[in-house]
Amino acid sequence: MPDNFKKRRVVITGVGAVSPYGAGAKLLADNMLAGKSSVKFNAELAEDPDIMSHVSSTVPEIDFSYIPRHFRRSMSKMSLFAYGAIKEAVNCAGYETVPEKTSLFLGSTISSMDTWVNFADKYKKKELNTVKTTVVFQVMNHSPLANVAQAFDIKGPGFGTCTACATGLINTGLAYLAVSAGFVDSALCGGTDEYHPIMTACFSIMNAASSGFNADPEKASRPFDKDRGGIVCSEGCGMFFVESLESALKRDAKIYGEIIGFGTNTETKSISHPSRECISECMQKALDNAGLCPSDIDFVNAHATSTLAGDIEESKAIASVFGEKISVNSLKGHIGHTMAASGSLELIAMLDMMERNKIASTLNLENIDPECSGVKHLTANQDLKVNTLMKNSFALGGTNCSLIVKRYE
Repeated sequence: MPDNFKKRRVVITGVGAVSPYGAGAKLLADNMLAGKSSVKFNAELAEDPDIMSHVSSTVPEIDFSYIPRHFRRSMSKMSLFAYGAIKEAVNCAGYETVPEKTSLFLGSTISSMDTWVNFADKYKKKELNTVKTTVVFQVMNHSPLANVAQAFDIKGPGFGTCTACATGLINTGLAYLAVSAGFVDSALCGGTDEYHPIMTACFSIMNAASSGFNADPEKASRPFDKDRGGIVCSEGCGMFFVESLESALKRDAKIYGEIIGFGTNTETKSISHPSRECISECMQKALDNAGLCPSDIDFVNAHATSTLAGDIEESKAIASVFGEKISVNSLKGHIGHTMAASGSLELIAMLDMMERNKIASTLNLENIDPECSGVKHLTANQDLKVNTLMKNSFALGGTNCSLIVKRYE
């Protein structure tokens, strides 16, 4: 945007979550502040001798029968998660149904792997005649967007942006820009993903899946810790309802936070590893967009996935921009890496903690890796008033993004 562009102020008035703790946004901060891990042993992974990681974090059984069957039959789990999260976000914002002229920004890492695997098995067995036509609507690249748009009758612009692990936060940033510019009046935005063992297998091939704590799953995801060994794959959906401040004030809606800055860039040094230089540039772009100095940021919620290289690069980047006094945490020690949903789910949790003035520590951070030092890591829950938060998300393939949210008072 040009410097002289007069932006509309954009606020979050609705939150919705389906996470490894269950359905409901409040469950996130409640369980995180209680120090509860959702990571469990995965027997299916243990049966494959080529997969060293035997842990995962999945959404518990949820009854989605309340979704009308003619919509539900074309939904995979990620679309079911998105439906539940959107319903909560809309109700939380004070609406019974999605208001007219609402836009939808929603994506996933990939389409339903479980559906694709089953489809491929039918193909190999020459049993395609048994495949239902609704399967097609579970494997499109924008299946979650299409499914929930139909189910909620969302006729506004739909953007199915998919940028791997940055998806949830990228979509929130894009929604912020669209509402700010007046392109749309309001938006539902976030990311959704469903777990399949192939996800863990992919990271295992790259030597980036946690395998050192198979016998103690709750300790497996440990961002910034010297004994970390990689990602714990997870699933879920996090969604926001965002609108202009003027609209929210007219409705007397509760405001969870105001989005004031967004930055994104692309890493080209490596398709698999972000660099501290590119991460630093991304965070600086968000600061520039918000018109802030580094000293204006009270807290950084890191992407920090518990990989060896990624945590080091992010730590050094944060230190280079904000200095050693900035407070930092990662929430992936609690729920693992929810992939496309990670940015939005983690931001939902942080907004709740900001309201409580109590911030969760990085779970399992017992011995800070010297290479990750240089910032103020939270190794215990802390009573802390955070007025301005930066949230980071970085993706395989090189997409980086940072979003700045401030307390609305």
